[in-house]
Amino acid sequence: MISIISAIGSLGTFIMALFYFVSVSIQLYQMKLGFIPALGFNQVLLKLDKDGTLTMKNMTIHNSDHEDYLKLYNLGGGAAKTINITILLDDEKIVQEKLLNILPSKESYLLPINAEVFEELESTIQNNGYESNLNIKLSYYHNVSRKQQEILLVAKLDEFNMYEKEKVYELQFINQ
Repeated sequence: MISIISAIGSLGTFIMALFYFVSVSIQLYQMKLGFIPALGFNQVLLKLDKDGTLTMKNMTIHNSDHEDYLKLYNLGGGAAKTINITILLDDEKIVQEKLLNILPSKESYLLPINAEVFEELESTIQNNGYESNLNIKLSYYHNVSRKQQEILLVAKLDEFNMYEKEKVYELQFINQ
């Protein structure tokens, strides 16, 4: 009788240890996810005046006269390292390339925009298009997986509002 009770106790101990192992494994996986960077851009509005002048306005930056940049955020929990930012036209022509050493969590980087990018956005608006030929490729490393991650974002324009003096479009970057 004592051996049966001892066997049941040992089986119960084994089951409790198994539940504990599964619980700790799930918690470690959740901690790992908490250290993965998540890169993204802020909300950007493009204003097209009646005279055809295109201006860019970053919604998170106030009181700036001249805005010709995008703000890249690291919204995840970990630091993104060795970030290579490539702006492409038609998936092949490299228009601009930037290298950023490290982008800590909850920090941002101002990515300057050159004239070719503005010309592409203007031609997309003038052709009444919503999907631009502009792509941004982000490749980076982080501490958890130690593998290079790569994201390809496609620029899309969405009509935001229409006024008498100007038209306002929202520039979005959609994961492809």
